[in-house]
Amino acid sequence: MDRANSYLKWLFVLLVFVAANEKVAEAIEIHDIRWGFNDRPTAYHINPVTLLIENPDSEPFEGEIQFHQESFRGQQIDIALSTRTYVAPFEKKWVQYYPYFSDFNGNWVVSWDQNDIRHSQSFLAPRPVTEKSIIQLVTPGSLNSVTSGVKSFPEDLYPSVTGATDALQEIILDHLPKWEKTRREAFMDWIYSGGILHLFFDSNGDPLSFPDSYRLLNQQTSPAFYGKGVIYFHQHKLTDLSPAELRQVINTDKHYSVTPTREIENQVTGTDVAYPSKYENIFYKNTDEELLATLTEISKPQQIWYLIFLLSFIYLIIVGPVYYLITKYSEHYRTFYLVYGLSTLLFCFIFLFVGRYSTNQTSQIHSLIVADILPNHKTIISEWSSLGIVSGGNFQITHTGESHIYSTCQTYSKVNGISTSGKNGHLQVDIPPNSFRTFFHRARISKSLLDVNLVSFLANETGLEALSLDLGKEFPRSVEQVHFVFGSKIYELQIERNQLIYSGKSRRLYPLLTENPLFDTSYIRTNRLLPFVRPTDKKQEFTLEQFFPILVRTSLKVPPDSINQNINWPDHRGKLLVIAKIPESLFPETPNIFKKEGLILYSFDIPLSEHGG
Repeated sequence: MDRANSYLKWLFVLLVFVAANEKVAEAIEIHDIRWGFNDRPTAYHINPVTLLIENPDSEPFEGEIQFHQESFRGQQIDIALSTRTYVAPFEKKWVQYYPYFSDFNGNWVVSWDQNDIRHSQSFLAPRPVTEKSIIQLVTPGSLNSVTSGVKSFPEDLYPSVTGATDALQEIILDHLPKWEKTRREAFMDWIYSGGILHLFFDSNGDPLSFPDSYRLLNQQTSPAFYGKGVIYFHQHKLTDLSPAELRQVINTDKHYSVTPTREIENQVTGTDVAYPSKYENIFYKNTDEELLATLTEISKPQQIWYLIFLLSFIYLIIVGPVYYLITKYSEHYRTFYLVYGLSTLLFCFIFLFVGRYSTNQTSQIHSLIVADILPNHKTIISEWSSLGIVSGGNFQITHTGESHIYSTCQTYSKVNGISTSGKNGHLQVDIPPNSFRTFFHRARISKSLLDVNLVSFLANETGLEALSLDLGKEFPRSVEQVHFVFGSKIYELQIERNQLIYSGKSRRLYPLLTENPLFDTSYIRTNRLLPFVRPTDKKQEFTLEQFFPILVRTSLKVPPDSINQNINWPDHRGKLLVIAKIPESLFPETPNIFKKEGLILYSFDIPLSEHGG
């Protein structure tokens, strides 16, 4: 009985102590996770992943929360994405990441430090799909406006970072979103980059009226073109349409950036057109991983392996027969130790010299960039880079711009470092000595890198007859080639007296888009006897011919299953493609890199009809 009273006494003391002091901190909790826009990510794209975090403690939480993929054995894959956030006591907050997904699902881990304790929680991602998402934007917590058969997506979770919406194809909207400036700009950038927007009447049956920041959305002329994007104005209320009627409405008279689908063309022409399947076009598809792997072959250190193997063989002969003969015929043991010490020291210096000076002696970077010029004097940058470092160390990679997304696209191996997105986005990564690191970068910069004005344009049923463009103040230097895409052809332009003039040379788009230099045997050939030794291989050079088809296909954003003999660029606009050397301002601000080499393709849409935007 006395022992029981003693236990009760100590329990009472403990309760008084807890009540008199601060409440024991509870770890934050993750209540929900959204994969992409359609509850399933799109393969080979950057996808938004959104987490709902709750702080059940009376103290606020402020710190970094990391998100990374793991193998089923618990090993980290790729780089960890990190964001710093603040969650008030007893509040919930959405946190968004922008990882790169390949074609398989995996285990993803959220981890954070709280009160000197490491916490983590795992989630199994759904299998990625190949199709981009079609969603209806709805107000937060709204269920009345959700349309059956279409995935709804809360407007407050729409990404505010340009480049995070590449996995989004179409948006259905029947109200005015309440967005801050960054989301408005990201939304308009998505349309310009090829998004399809369907606008319906509001709940009162009235057309939507947008403020000046959405000026283009008030035209009410359907369809309205904005860059590669299309806006449709439908004379219906969403609530008046059944799922089947909605599908029919949004798929009728659809204008595509490339040749229409088989079903629509058959309705128009009444003929059965043979299209290649997506499996026939799989070799025309270049993923970010393939581009980065190709750049790696150019920028990675090139060791003189055959010289190293020869020196190793000579060293083995010396430490074997030579040392044996010295010990057998030498009269003094000091002679053996002297020869042994001097020869070992000599070969140490030889291996050190060969190992160091057989590689690149300067930090270097090789990059490919596609720069989409926006009409608001801003530019969207898509960059693929391979950074070779001699000294090694932990480096922070940063670029100029308003917003950034970084990814290493290493879906099979671990990358030591973290990636952050947004205005101050950067890549913090460890690079060993004489090694390299590849990365993919999306950015939005507040500057127009190219400026031209249409002077004259003449075309007939066979294609372009004449074209002249005045060069503006913002026109790149070190121009390699200039092309103009119109109809089913790509035309070569020449610079003459501060103008771009059609020179009479052209070629069809289809053969160009089917070229794939990444599958050239010089990139994948290995030595038959020693696969890891390639002494006869010539170091790959960074040339325009290797990457021109890839840059054009990336700029046009042509889906692989749309590449066919009848591919045709819309007649209401043309696309100016200027290929040049990358200017200094677009290379990383940090770290310091001595050798910089790369190609940039400036992509500029030129309206050719009254529908142009």
